[in-house]
Amino acid sequence: MLVKPVWLFFIDRQVQNIVGFEEYGKYFAILNLSYVLFFLSDIGLSNMLNQRMANHSTLNLLQLFRIKFFLLFLYFIVFCFIGWLTHISNWPILFSVIAIQVLTSLFIFFRNIITANQFFTVDAWFSIIDKSLMVIFCGSILYTSFFGNISLLLFLQIQIICTGIAAITAFLFIAKNKLITLAEKENIDQLIKQVLPFALIILLMSIHYRLDGFLLERIHSKGALEAGIYASAYRLLDASNMVGYLASSFLVAFVARHLKEKELLEDAVFNTRHVLMFCSIGVVAFVIVFAPWLQQLLYHSKNNYNTLVIQLCIATFPAYCLVHVYGSALTGAARFNQFISILIFSVLINIVLNIALIPSFGALGCCVAALCSQYFCGMATFIMSTRSLAISYNIKSILVYLLSAGILTGLFYFGKYAVINVWIILAVAICFSAFLLFTQLSFFKKFFISLR
Repeated sequence: MLVKPVWLFFIDRQVQNIVGFEEYGKYFAILNLSYVLFFLSDIGLSNMLNQRMANHSTLNLLQLFRIKFFLLFLYFIVFCFIGWLTHISNWPILFSVIAIQVLTSLFIFFRNIITANQFFTVDAWFSIIDKSLMVIFCGSILYTSFFGNISLLLFLQIQIICTGIAAITAFLFIAKNKLITLAEKENIDQLIKQVLPFALIILLMSIHYRLDGFLLERIHSKGALEAGIYASAYRLLDASNMVGYLASSFLVAFVARHLKEKELLEDAVFNTRHVLMFCSIGVVAFVIVFAPWLQQLLYHSKNNYNTLVIQLCIATFPAYCLVHVYGSALTGAARFNQFISILIFSVLINIVLNIALIPSFGALGCCVAALCSQYFCGMATFIMSTRSLAISYNIKSILVYLLSAGILTGLFYFGKYAVINVWIILAVAICFSAFLLFTQLSFFKKFFISLR
């Protein structure tokens, strides 16, 4: 929560401002393709390993290591083939991104071994080590004059070094604490069957969230520039989405463990939904009203087109939050077929709309496609999850969300003209949102409107 925003806004954003939107857009397209193909580097192996080791099941980690390195090699080959097939010309950038993602995949694999063995505090430190190192090294170049100017390739090389250090450190911890188990080897077919649902979900969600940036750079006449503009908006969405990612990782495990305890399950789902929806409503209302101010603050520009892209891109945030809550509930309850079916339809909507809209509308077309497909996915998971798990729709809370959205938008809109300092308006809005969440604490519900 502390390190990633610093990385996104003080390092990654500054690199884009220095190298230019067009140059950064080429990198953003390759990066998005790497995320789409990232499932090949793991196919759900890390999640399965974490779950089974946490349940005290014995695994042959040397066998899993061999499978992991085969998957990383497959990832490299497929990535290079698609890069050649789609006529990517900047191969140094492509190879650098591959190196970063391979090391990241290994690092995640090692961290899952550490968490499965209940070293949670250690993993908390490992979770920030790579980004912290990158903030230090890149920040030294970006904000001092001692090391010269930064280039996109140097930026990626620093990431390779820092991620490599993090992966090696994690492996040394595993070796020192003798966490590598040597149980009997398992049948490969059985392992594939166990990880296949997770692999499909990861693949479909990666396509849904990331393919548009790659398509934009490839099929628009000014693709690199449009991709850079889209990246500047997506950065805000990515930063906002951190809370959702953290909540979903908790909810999957919680639902799986308490599936038969309906009241406890409903409490967890509703409380998570309330937090995420109030956060998303506040963020969307603020960005829609103050997008020009944000664009000037972050990217030193007053372009109306860029402002509209930021507004439409961030408007998808509530849909992301719905998927985080109800997609996680379906996954935790092992309703894989239902979730995968929703994701397939969402991906089809997204791809068809992107191919139709990008040539004429560029980054705006990506935003419109995302709005349609993400809200379809969010509503579909909401309906499917409530029916499948017998959770109530909680209509009253939905009305409160809409009312809060109206109040916050009005506060921002009139505050924009009444108060000179934007930070004061933002502080008031945060206090209002915090108050709404505060009223839902069990002790205070009797004095306020309960959302249940």
